[in-house]
Order: sequence, then C-alpha cells, then structure tokens
Amino acid sequence: MREFNTSGPCDPTLHYTVMREKMLAIGRQKVAKGRYFTLFAPRQSGKTTYFHLLLEELKHDGFTPIWISFENLKTLAPKRFYEALNYKLQGELAEHQLEIVPSIGDPFDLELFFHRHQLKSASIVLIIDEFEGIPDEVLSEVMHTFRQIYHQKKKYALHSLILVGVSTIADLVLSSASPFNIAEEFQLPYFTFEEVYELIQQYIKETGQPFTEEVIKAIYHNTHGQPGLVCALCLYLVTEMATDRSQPVSMSHFYPTLKYFITQKRDKNITNIVQKAREKPLFMLKLLFQTEPIPFSIYDHDMSWLAANGVVDVLAGAVDVLVPLYKKVLVTVFSPIINGETRYYITSIHDTVTQYLTAEGGLDVNALLEAYRAYVRRRGGQAFDTEHLREGAWHYSLDGFLYFFIEQLGGQTFVEVPSGRGRIDILIRYQAQSYLIETKRFVNNTYFKQGKGQLAAYLQSEGLAEGYYVVFSDIHTDQDTLYNEEMIDGKRIYTHIILTHFEPPSRLPVPEALKNRS
Repeated sequence: MREFNTSGPCDPTLHYTVMREKMLAIGRQKVAKGRYFTLFAPRQSGKTTYFHLLLEELKHDGFTPIWISFENLKTLAPKRFYEALNYKLQGELAEHQLEIVPSIGDPFDLELFFHRHQLKSASIVLIIDEFEGIPDEVLSEVMHTFRQIYHQKKKYALHSLILVGVSTIADLVLSSASPFNIAEEFQLPYFTFEEVYELIQQYIKETGQPFTEEVIKAIYHNTHGQPGLVCALCLYLVTEMATDRSQPVSMSHFYPTLKYFITQKRDKNITNIVQKAREKPLFMLKLLFQTEPIPFSIYDHDMSWLAANGVVDVLAGAVDVLVPLYKKVLVTVFSPIINGETRYYITSIHDTVTQYLTAEGGLDVNALLEAYRAYVRRRGGQAFDTEHLREGAWHYSLDGFLYFFIEQLGGQTFVEVPSGRGRIDILIRYQAQSYLIETKRFVNNTYFKQGKGQLAAYLQSEGLAEGYYVVFSDIHTDQDTLYNEEMIDGKRIYTHIILTHFEPPSRLPVPEALKNRS
C-alpha cells in the first residue's frame, strides 16, 4: 500500500502523488521548443517530484534527459568544481550508454563537452538542481558558456537546459549583468484545491477510509496547498489520529493535529520557514502586526529574499504570508513572552473558570470578553506595552487572556489568519463547538462596518450562526456604546469595543458585575 510522502521526491508506485499533468505539459512544451528555462519554487514545494516526473515524460518524447545537482558545491575552488561537474555529467551519460572522452577542466571544455561530434545524434536535456550551489567564482563564466551554446545550438547536442532552485536567475546574476538573459522563468505553484482533493482521494480509494469534506477543505485552507505540508498533515492524520480505518477522518482529528503542528511538531517545512523569518525579524514584526498593507516590490531585499525562501508572497499587490499554518506559527514565534501577566487575570479569590460557562454547558464568550474589558481597565496601558510591538500588542493581550481560561476549561484556542490585512481572528474549540472572534483596530466608521460584513461572510463559510467582533479603539470613550448585538446577513454579531487610551496611571475599580460572579 502506498503512503503520504514527506521526504524526497514522490514515486507514484510508492506514494500518493499528484501527477500535475498541466504543469508537465508546460515543461514538455518548453523543452520541445528548445528553451533554456529556470524552474523555481520554495523548498519542500514539489520541485524534485515535478522534474522526476518530467524526466520520464521527456524520455517518451525521444530526448536524453540527465539530472545533476550542485548541492554542497558552493565552497569548492574552480578546479574542484569542474572536476565535480565532469564526474556528475559523465555518470549520467553512462546511464544512457553515452561516453565522452574529454574531461571538463574549464569553461571551454564545458562547451566542447556538448559539441555534436561528441554526442552525435543525442538530444540532451540537462536539468541542474540546487543551482544556487554553484560557486560564485565560476557563476558568470558557466552562464556565459551556456548562453554561447544556446546561440549556436546547431553545433551542440544540448537541446534544452533547466535550472532548478528557490531563486530566479536574475537574483543570482544581478552583479554580472545577467549574462543568462536567454532563459525563461517557470514558477511551480502550490497545489490547487482540486489537486489536494485528488491526492486524498487516492488514499481513500486504496484504504476505504474517507476524509470528510470539511477536513479536506481545512487541510487546503491551512496549507494553501503547500505540497510538503499537505502530505505531512495527511500522514499524521491517518497514522496517529484516525487509526481506525472503519471511521472517517473528521474535524475532531484535525483540530488537535493542527495544534500539534503549531506548537510541538518538528516539521522540516515549518522549521525552515521559522529559521528564514528569524533572519529578518524587524521586517517580519512589521508584516505580521501592523494593520496597513505593505506594497510588494521585488527590488526590496528583505521581501525578495523572504519570497524566494517561501516565507512570503504577493497578495493583491501586497506582501503577506500566504500559508495560514506558517502565519499561525510565525505569530506565535514573534509574540512576546508574558511574564507574570496571568496574575492580573483573576479579579478575586472567588473567581472560577466555570463562571464563563452557560447553563447548557457551552462557552459564554460574551462573559469572557466582559472580563477582558475589565482586565484592560485594571491594567491600563500596561496591557498593551510591549517593546517594538505596540501595533500588535492588543492581539497578544486578548489571545493570552483567552488562552489562560480556555485551557483551564479543557478547550483549545487557535489563531486564525484569513487574508485581509489588519485581521487576526481567534478560533475557540470547546465541547466540539466552534466560537470565532474577529479582532480589528478602529480606524474609521467605514472600516468598522466593513469588518462586521467580513465576519458575517466568514461565519457563513464556516457554517457558524454567531460570532464575536472585538475592536480596539483609542478614539471611543466610556460615553460611547461599547457593546452591541445585531443580525447581519442572517448571522448574529456581538460587538465589543475595547478602549486602549487611558489616563495614567489606570486604577479603575473592578465593576460590581464582575465582583459578584461566583
């Protein structure tokens, strides 16, 4: 039986594999036309699987495809690099019963290597993986050599060249006047929803264990189709959570899986993203926690570098973290540690967490948010005072407060990150029920009302009847209406406005309503 693969390229005989026929057709078409092109995508996004599948297709098309990698060659001296290149090329050609007598010792030897009198009727397609691993000292001369071959293709057996990596060639050769300007760029996208569905259907067909439609949508929503993450979530779900194959994989399996990946799982995809993001901390803090969109520019060094490494991408002209699971982890990573703040959450010795439950045993979110407003009043500006992070401090504050009580009740909280800037939602799971809280900063009344409509639409997509709208405002005062309940597009919206402007020091008394809770 096949399995979900989380390491190395997928083999369709061993692994559930998305064949990506449309993408393969594009690659075959470019090769048929003799193009030299780059195939780039972030790590763990399916590049290796793609070009291994492409290699098999090209064999059927009558080409001689060979694959080599420049991984771990970056520090080699030029002489050693050419020795390594010769060894790799000779070994690949031998697999096709082709042998080249002259060895490669310099750029001219590389040109002679692919001359037609050496390879006769062979039509070579050369794929170089991890092209970023080429030593800087030889980059320009190797690129010029390939360009020379391209411009006189009739003399050479190198029909097509594919350079594979996480960066564009323009990024690599910017300092050497882009000698490889004959190359086209081909970016490999993440899986579509249909491809994620197709992948999971392969498992269902072989095992008989279904996934609910809700779980399939949740996998796609949280991964944005990132192939490595899709396979990792599926593998954990079927091997660790839903081990009884007579039962479907449901959201009761998915929610703890999601939390595990956010807080505990040492997943190589997530670890790589966190490591890359930590190399640009100031930019990431600005991106994650300010409310205004940041226009994307490929010429901005931080944006370009983070995009090449799969941390960010372009959404409606702005830079953003497009993979929600990555964003949830990064919000956690860059959130400040709250030292001793929880001691201010309890207002008296008579407080119990059960006071936030309804008579029916559900969660009384409105009561929790009332308690949070009282907490903010007691703490004043200190509740939002985090060094360098004032724009996002209210997100931390509310999330930390809710987490404290929900965990004691045995529930779970998840940071939700729908597209749309200035918006970090909180999903609470308690007793198999979902409660959604949307947070915003008050900018103006138009923006305020738009947020309600967005929440109603999100509730519709999640199949929820009601939701909670928490708006942080340094404009409202105690004379304004700070709580409201209304129906919008058939959804009940509870609005809580939290004041964030205080007269220092803030020593307001605890409201009587909270004192009397038992």
